[in-house]
Amino acid sequence: MPRKKKSACRYCRKEIPEAALFCPWCGEKQVGQKKHEKKYPAYRILADGSYSGQLMLDGRRETIKAGTEEEYKARIDAIRSGVIEMKKHPEKRPLKDILRNYIDKNDGVLSPATIRGYETIYEHRWKNYRDKPAGAIDYQQMVNDEAKICAPKTVKNAWGLVSAAFGEAKINVPDVNLPTVPDSDEDFLDYQQIMVFLNAIRGNPIECAALLMLHGLRTSEALAIDVGKDIVQGPSGKQLLVHGAIVPDKNGKLVEKKANKNRTSRREVPIMIPRLEEILPKSGKAVTATTASIRRRLETVCKSAGLPVVSAHDLRRSFASLAYHLGWPERIIQEMGGWSNPDTVHRIYIKLARSDVQTAVKGMQNYYRQSGKFVSDTVSAKVNP
Repeated sequence: MPRKKKSACRYCRKEIPEAALFCPWCGEKQVGQKKHEKKYPAYRILADGSYSGQLMLDGRRETIKAGTEEEYKARIDAIRSGVIEMKKHPEKRPLKDILRNYIDKNDGVLSPATIRGYETIYEHRWKNYRDKPAGAIDYQQMVNDEAKICAPKTVKNAWGLVSAAFGEAKINVPDVNLPTVPDSDEDFLDYQQIMVFLNAIRGNPIECAALLMLHGLRTSEALAIDVGKDIVQGPSGKQLLVHGAIVPDKNGKLVEKKANKNRTSRREVPIMIPRLEEILPKSGKAVTATTASIRRRLETVCKSAGLPVVSAHDLRRSFASLAYHLGWPERIIQEMGGWSNPDTVHRIYIKLARSDVQTAVKGMQNYYRQSGKFVSDTVSAKVNP
């Protein structure tokens, strides 16, 4: 019986059958495959005999120097694998260029309102620092200076642009202490004030807009409601299909968005105020008033009725407060209002009417009064059996 011929593996050099496709020892394919060779940047040998070359990685360049070729390659391997970090060179581009590049790059991705806000920040914030190289700025001092002339929330929003722009440019975001933003104490109408408001707003040109916001719609969503397309019959009667928004672009011009602020904003809201069905136009947009007109007329109506002056967004908060007063679970409030974060509903939008608090307190007081009478009667019975 003829003996099978043997040959050596092309890689581990161990003996394998001559016709073997794979090496039984190292598993490497023997036919039609070349061993992958690592590529290293070209180097030059300096006068002192050391090796020097330029490594490009993730858009950053670093000079690699080593005493031997093996050390040169080993250092590159260590950097590529993350064992050794690349040196961090100070960013030489002006801060304004980094911010400008981020805004322009994301103009078609971020919402028009967000871009408009970023443009305002770009024009009015960080004025004493915007022309400096980003790597030469004391960012805590920059924040401190801005906090002296701006509200805490304004500084926080302005820093948000810096943070986002640095992240996209792969620049380490500096650690800074931002001013504390005080808890918001926005106005809203409690369940008793809402009834007064409904009477006061009746027949007003912005009545339809106000009633839509009392259904939990944002101003931008109310402006986008088209009666012919977005009012449909549902299981609980007519309902609103909330699936778009009208917002100002970076130039202040109103533009229509086909998608809402987030996925949960796309929703179906049953019409719960009968008056809304009565005053909806036959066709076209449900709201034709401008945001400025809505703001002015709301102020006038509230003052004349002796109510807290509320904004359009405050009416949305009033919806959440009323729903909570009526015993709605927070999950339903979140769904109807189109909030993506339940914590937002819990912390910000659910406002307790003072009368609800007083009722709760009285309930506990009555409990202890009756408990006290029960204890007194029990003690008396024991003393005088």
